[in-house]
Amino acid sequence: MQFDQKITSLQKQVENYSREELIWFNGYLSGLLAQNEIQPSNPIAVNQSSKVSVKPLILYGSETGNSKKVALELLKLCKQNKLQAKSLDLATYKVEDLSKEDFIILICSTQGEGEPPLSAQKFFDSLSKVKLELSDVRYCLLALGDSSYPLFCKAGEDLDKLLLQQGAQSILPLKKLDVDYKEYTATWFKTVLDTIDKSRGSIVEEGNHKDINAQITVEKPNVKKEYQGVVSHNVLLNDRESNKQTYHLEIRSDITIDYQPGDAIGVYPPNKLGTMISIAKLLGEESRYEELEGLSITGLTKGVLNKLSSYLGVDIIEDKIDLLDLLETYSNRKPIELDGIKAILQPIAPRLYSISSSNLAHEDEVHLTVALDQFLVGEEKKQGLCSSYFSELEVGQELSFYIHRNSEFYLPDSDKDIIMIGPGTGIAPFRGFIEHRDTSGAEGRNWLFFGEQHFVCDFYYQTEIQQWLESGVLTNLDTAFSRDQKHKIYVQDRLRERASEVWNWIESGAIIYVCGQKSPMSEDVERVLVEIIMEQQNTSFKAAEEYLEEMFLSGQYRKDVY
Repeated sequence: MQFDQKITSLQKQVENYSREELIWFNGYLSGLLAQNEIQPSNPIAVNQSSKVSVKPLILYGSETGNSKKVALELLKLCKQNKLQAKSLDLATYKVEDLSKEDFIILICSTQGEGEPPLSAQKFFDSLSKVKLELSDVRYCLLALGDSSYPLFCKAGEDLDKLLLQQGAQSILPLKKLDVDYKEYTATWFKTVLDTIDKSRGSIVEEGNHKDINAQITVEKPNVKKEYQGVVSHNVLLNDRESNKQTYHLEIRSDITIDYQPGDAIGVYPPNKLGTMISIAKLLGEESRYEELEGLSITGLTKGVLNKLSSYLGVDIIEDKIDLLDLLETYSNRKPIELDGIKAILQPIAPRLYSISSSNLAHEDEVHLTVALDQFLVGEEKKQGLCSSYFSELEVGQELSFYIHRNSEFYLPDSDKDIIMIGPGTGIAPFRGFIEHRDTSGAEGRNWLFFGEQHFVCDFYYQTEIQQWLESGVLTNLDTAFSRDQKHKIYVQDRLRERASEVWNWIESGAIIYVCGQKSPMSEDVERVLVEIIMEQQNTSFKAAEEYLEEMFLSGQYRKDVY
């Protein structure tokens, strides 16, 4: 077949390809080209000195630390294979510098409803607005996600699209990994390193790479087992003087619930009936209100707002707004149809809540610690969709849920010491940890740092914690109640006060766990940990940061923050 005929045939074939298929095809062809670049018919070994210099840049966008951890593991592997690689956070990287790079490896998580990590949002925004010349830039991209969310790995897909639009060359198909990503990263690492070797003109032999020992597997989305539960307890943990509403829930099932301390449950909260009726009524379709069930109508994301802005023909200035409020503000501009709105809305994403019980003590129950999320939009007081749903559940009500595995946050061997830092609802997994160690008779020491606003009305699980302390299950307890004195005191302050003993525990191999709000709590705690290492080791701030980073990579420092 002549060249022109081949081109015509190919053009006809790709007319019906989806965007994802075209992206994959682009990566596949780029990979073939990379493999066949200046390859002689009879391959010969190339001296190290004659190789083309490749200095991979590893960029990561991470919300909870998983993408960062993968990036640092890959960086370590690159250095072991004598590659001059470096790793940077998308939060600190300038989009304009992309054109200076030759080979980029990107690792990006998805959070919320298909959104990039908050720290990477600026990078995404900048990349979508500027015009760059990236035709000489080669890249490969690993997307991490959770297949129980409707927009699985959407941030990775968006980043791939943005880079292709800027002319960058995708040399490998976009790789998507689920929550069990650790089973497959080694295989992807090998593929990336093979590609780098080929791009610099070397011949790869079997077993050429260090520390790569993985079978080729076909990754697939996890199938979540759904449980049917009944609420057996729902009690408010705060006393009446408190500024907060935090609930302890116990959910019972007729079958054994397969979970470990550190896991979470995933729940798809229902929309409020009154809100759905009001929206349908506003659109003149009151009888169709049930069609809004399962669609996200609260806290609309930026992507949805952009589409609604185009559909309504208006500029929507709000960053986050509920659909009902938006329609009440803008619906008088033009006729709006329910079908048009439904086509834009996204499915409700599951909400995750840490389990606050041990499967050894409660094999047919999960316990939760849920704070009612209350916030102001303008002058109107709002509540989070799922937290308000939990707060209103009555004993005897049924609900569906699944178990979200969180193996990065599991307990260590029973003889290992642990330090748990969990203010507010961050106490949830640690209640499960201590209960588990108590029930199993674990020998390791347990140290808890807990904080809230007031001792009298906000000390969650106080009776249990004091009993564990008296029995010796809990070795140390440090509390910080921020508003019980003139100067606010937080868990990081207590951590600093106990610096010497904390360091002794670290040196003896204790695992540090942090759970709770990412900002500012976990960031403040991390800063104090670096300061403790710096002071106790008499070293520089940078060296202390690297020490903590190594603890994170080795699993001695673990985070579950949100």
